[in-house]
Amino acid sequence: MRGWGWPVAAALSAGFIGLLAFEGERPEPGLARFRPAGLLADWPVEQVTSVEVNTDANRWSFRRDPAGGWRADAATTATTAELGERIEKGLTLLHNSGPQRTDLAGEQLAEFGLAPPRLTVTARIAGDACVTIEFGGTNPLGLERYARIAGRSEILLMPAFVADAWQMVAEAR
Repeated sequence: MRGWGWPVAAALSAGFIGLLAFEGERPEPGLARFRPAGLLADWPVEQVTSVEVNTDANRWSFRRDPAGGWRADAATTATTAELGERIEKGLTLLHNSGPQRTDLAGEQLAEFGLAPPRLTVTARIAGDACVTIEFGGTNPLGLERYARIAGRSEILLMPAFVADAWQMVAEAR
């Protein structure tokens, strides 16, 4: 029995490897399929009609014009192409980039820099639906910023680059 056991085991192993090679499936190539997970994931970015950005000292309001560009509410002329790109980038990041954490206790608003918030962004779509996101201070590593959606109690930990994009919109004005 010992003489024929190894050849049989080798044949079964080769058959199993052959079966896997021809019948086994691999997941689709690359990384997992991307799905937006941001605070505006349910809204197509192109349908956002107006944006309001508030900082400690200033407030700016922008509307999408019929051609797809952005116009400051107080101005009769379109904003610069660079500012329009910054607004679109900020909206895209709010659409795509989800919070890192959502389980922070909402009682400590001042500790997280959210009483009052340091930066507030309000986005509106047709039909007057709007979302206001309040950004606070950075976490100890400086990689995320505390945030919350106005009217909700939970505090989120958002990637810092999302708030930074809106800070750049505020500084461009």
